[in-house]
Amino acid sequence: MPITKLDQVVEKLRKSEKKTIAVVAAEEQNILSAVKKAIDANLIKAVLVGDKEKIQQIAKDINFNISGLEIIDEKEPKQSAHLAVKLIREGKADVLVKGLVGTADYLKAILNKETGILPPKAILSHVTILEYPTYHKLLFVSDIAVILQPDLKQKIAMANYLIDVCHKFGIEKPKVAMLNCSEKVAIDYQNSYDAAIITAMANRNQIKDAIIDGPIALDLAISKQSCIIKGFDSPVGGDADAIVFGNIEACNSFYKAGVYLANAKMAGIITGAKVPVVLTSRSDSDESKFYSITVAALVGS
Repeated sequence: MPITKLDQVVEKLRKSEKKTIAVVAAEEQNILSAVKKAIDANLIKAVLVGDKEKIQQIAKDINFNISGLEIIDEKEPKQSAHLAVKLIREGKADVLVKGLVGTADYLKAILNKETGILPPKAILSHVTILEYPTYHKLLFVSDIAVILQPDLKQKIAMANYLIDVCHKFGIEKPKVAMLNCSEKVAIDYQNSYDAAIITAMANRNQIKDAIIDGPIALDLAISKQSCIIKGFDSPVGGDADAIVFGNIEACNSFYKAGVYLANAKMAGIITGAKVPVVLTSRSDSDESKFYSITVAALVGS
């Protein structure tokens, strides 16, 4: 059965072999609180890379028993990122998690052509999973954090990453909406005909194991009633599992509106690297960081 709630990810991990996360610059209370919750629930194993003295003090403050965890003492966050990536390359960890390190330094360690974990010709993209009280299942969206203004090639990669993550959630043939302001194909609007091209590719089995439609407006992607009113007939209409957005502003605003105005729960990972990568915002809740870690462990299985 498909996973329809983020808590179901937790239940599935309890029945799976535990993955090891490598936490970069782990001397941050919020991320250590999320790691504590995951370890206390017996969902993961962890290696903490960072300032050992600060990590131990924070762990003491939050009542986190880290005596059984490996801690690699490195006070420089930038170097901490390289050490954690090395653990991934050596097969000693399965998931990379950002702590108190700058995003630029974190990504540089991942993208380094000689020592990083990005396969040749791969594209990094962020996949966000949203659990709305008002939607009948989880919604997978891209990209809120990495690709600013995706071109056609990047949108194809984004769609494929969304499909792959949906498969990990037990969704055999996810319904993917290529989002646009209208369902009409406008030949003078790049996003509109990118959506039409990708839809045609899926129809010709160039993108596999999914149902894709676009261009499609948001109301038609998630509301059956809107489809009825507008006479829009599509297998994706009103039942989308995943949405590819045309730019980062639209997707980032959609996710933040969901979290702050509609009480959506969320998790997010970066896809495209050799392993799932957790990159959370400083303003994300401990719950979101916990769910992001568990989703990364599931996707990495």
